[in-house]
Amino acid sequence: MNNGVNQIPVRRSERLKAKQMSTNLACNVPNSYLEAKNSADWQNWEFAMKNELNSLNKHQVWEIVDRPAKTKLVKSKWVYSLKQSDNGETKYKARLVAAGFNQIKNKNYLESYSPVVNIESFRLLIALASKLNLMVRFFDVKTAYLYSDIEETVYMLPPPGFERLVGDGKVCKLKRSIYGLPQSGRNWYMKIKSELEKFGLTQLASDNCVFVKSDGQNMLLLCMHVDDLAIFCNNDEMYQDIVNSIKSVFEVHENKTSKFLGMEIVKHKIGISLSQSEYIESLLVKYNLDECKSVKTPIVKGEDKSFPPTNELIDITMYQELIGELLYLANRTRPDISFVTCYLSQFNHKPEKRHYILAKRVLRYLMGTKDKKLFYDNNFGFVNASSDDSWGNTENGKSFSGGVILLGNSLISWKCQKQKSVSLSTCEAELFAISEICKDIIWIVNLLSELKCKQFINSTVILNSDSQAAIQWIKGTRSSNGSRHMNLRFHFVKDLLEDNVLSLLVIFSISAISKSMANSAAAAAGGVYAAGIDLNEGEYHLHYLPVLAYPLFGTIYTYETVEAVPGNRV
Repeated sequence: MNNGVNQIPVRRSERLKAKQMSTNLACNVPNSYLEAKNSADWQNWEFAMKNELNSLNKHQVWEIVDRPAKTKLVKSKWVYSLKQSDNGETKYKARLVAAGFNQIKNKNYLESYSPVVNIESFRLLIALASKLNLMVRFFDVKTAYLYSDIEETVYMLPPPGFERLVGDGKVCKLKRSIYGLPQSGRNWYMKIKSELEKFGLTQLASDNCVFVKSDGQNMLLLCMHVDDLAIFCNNDEMYQDIVNSIKSVFEVHENKTSKFLGMEIVKHKIGISLSQSEYIESLLVKYNLDECKSVKTPIVKGEDKSFPPTNELIDITMYQELIGELLYLANRTRPDISFVTCYLSQFNHKPEKRHYILAKRVLRYLMGTKDKKLFYDNNFGFVNASSDDSWGNTENGKSFSGGVILLGNSLISWKCQKQKSVSLSTCEAELFAISEICKDIIWIVNLLSELKCKQFINSTVILNSDSQAAIQWIKGTRSSNGSRHMNLRFHFVKDLLEDNVLSLLVIFSISAISKSMANSAAAAAGGVYAAGIDLNEGEYHLHYLPVLAYPLFGTIYTYETVEAVPGNRV
């Protein structure tokens, strides 16, 4: 990442050294207490375990009781990890967890579900922070689960290697929600939710992990993902009051690196950018592609049909792991690989070698575009959307739907999915794509309303589509025998139109963002990257505008150049 500062190129020998160090760290982590005791680093692991026990005692996680008769006991286990600090120091970590996988729902516990913030909600908050000039701060709660009480009666065996501290015939009766129990995540969520509401924050119905506090002029927004918190605020006094309240109950650590959920967040003069360059680099190292030659597109039209029909199968776990890692990127900051990852996901149950080669091509594409970023400018704009489809997948006849929702020029939500049924015409496929994006539009409009940001909602939300037939059918100006079978989902869109919630526009130069979500021709047309900035131009960003046109096998870009500034804390 440039950030306006000249980067020093890393020598190949240094990259190999870093790669070897990462490999050595992974190899030196023991899988059990006995392995840790027999390792050369035993003193470090013992010190880490004692620190963990001190933390558990501080939170009064258990009480020592006599072992009950005829009662099922939960085993305990040490989980070890090595972490590399910014100054190169190796940190030894040990966490005591309960082996709660043997617990049975409705017998040993009742509920285990706990929500996390929706990634679209987080991107919307980032967009609002840019447009409303909100400060953004990130925190994590140390040993979060240990703050929540446990309702069920659970007896746990003593920590391996430290049985003498408990005594013969004694066990640990849990008082707190230790890591490893199915219900611990939910107990922690209910605890922090209760505390935040005491501090005057209101939970949103649209996203149960987003909270808001507003007095008219001042606003504070908070979202959480388990023990990670992000706070957005425009008033220092309100911000400090909430932070002090949180610190009065929990031990929290403020992150100085501006990272959240694996994304790097950087403040620029004209907005905020999101990226995952570090994660991409780790994938390239993992798959031995850190020295590979990059490609310009994630997929080439027809490439999946160019391989000889050998039907050579590969290891299903290896393939699914790679696809999962690509989906993680596609769902967070890389909409340009959404179509290809969605396409390759349909072979998860029986992958062939050619599919794995195509997935590795996506990594080679990421090699050349790892510094690309989603950019959220500070210009005002209304909610708007585009949808598209790719009719008739050759594998099973099902079409792919693609759609995007923006706040002005800021990309909030994107979706690529294979349709659940076979569409009998391009009109029907387009209608399916429109109906899917409409559901997300309603959700985002409701979310903005609850956030008290109705100024970003126009009287009607504009949805762009390049299908005259679909829009004419929805408006009731076209009917034929071929459309009589359309199901109720399409009448749902009609109702939105009649209620003036939605306004449909026919445009023949539809946003290439949604086009790239829906078909390989557009995805392979020239590295479509939605709402991104490119730091490869020295002193300038290339700031993408969603005013695009596309021919059948290409994409025409509209750019503006803006001054690059050093990356600052958001």
